[in-house]
Amino acid sequence: MFSKFSFSVLAISMAFLFNLSACGDSGSNSNPENLEEIDGKGNSSENEGESKGIPGDEQEGVESSESAEAYSSSSEAEEYTEPESSSSEFVYADSSYYYAEKNILMDFRDGKTYRTTSVTVTTEEGDVTQVWMAKNLNLEYNEGSAKSFCREDDPEDCMVYGRRYRWSAAMDSAGLYSEATKGCGYDRLCEATVPVRGICPKGWHLPTADEFKALIEMAGGEDEAEKLMATSGWEKRKVEGTDDYGFAARPAGSWDRYEKPADVGSFAYFWTMVQYVTSDDLVVGVTISYEAGAMQIDGYDMKTYHYSKEKALSVRCLKDSE
Repeated sequence: MFSKFSFSVLAISMAFLFNLSACGDSGSNSNPENLEEIDGKGNSSENEGESKGIPGDEQEGVESSESAEAYSSSSEAEEYTEPESSSSEFVYADSSYYYAEKNILMDFRDGKTYRTTSVTVTTEEGDVTQVWMAKNLNLEYNEGSAKSFCREDDPEDCMVYGRRYRWSAAMDSAGLYSEATKGCGYDRLCEATVPVRGICPKGWHLPTADEFKALIEMAGGEDEAEKLMATSGWEKRKVEGTDDYGFAARPAGSWDRYEKPADVGSFAYFWTMVQYVTSDDLVVGVTISYEAGAMQIDGYDMKTYHYSKEKALSVRCLKDSE
């Protein structure tokens, strides 16, 4: 049976979803020959969705500074637990809700919501529907060296660009949400079974390089970057963003190993779960570099590259297969 608290949360859920239905839509790295790609175990799962993309710059999401209580409704309300104290503070469950008809993802870990978009891509298994977050993830994660960043610690910066995550944070190396990737730090290889949830909301995952490549091919290839770019916010670009598929890539830039930002306004980077190891034969021995794959958009083209795991890049999550 539901507790009184759970019943209240469920009631809020029904009211919130009713209001949504009534309102309608609102409107440079080298690639050495001795580079070894380390794929996760298992097979990449393909993703299905029902909603269509929403072209235009409005895809930055419906996240706002409103109280998280307004979004604390869920069909999984029974997962919420009532606080032991008499405080009215909400206790958030590790759950999410995907509202396909409105292209909205609700992440109940912190109460934020994100626009989503769906596209049909071609894979070796045939045509597959991918459902992507249409805004960069903005969930705070700071566990030891696994960190996330806003420019000048300004929350407004992360409202626009999302947080930038070191790869260990993107993979949830502290095991806050799954034991599967616990210990996946920047200075080692770790075993990760596809799909890798990482820091993504429940039911979503950190993309593989192949999933990003399928997205690029769907949009017309590497020279068609504008089709995945947001229509504003790009300071240096060859073309204007047209955002044909509602992906709305924003140039959030990156953070280096010294926690210094770079390329904000001109580059977009998105982590994958794929790992690489580079070894260079030197007179004094062997130097090993641990890297991870990422998708890069710079206003000229879009490609998948590999970067040091110590960098901090954006995260876009992809919905798991049904």
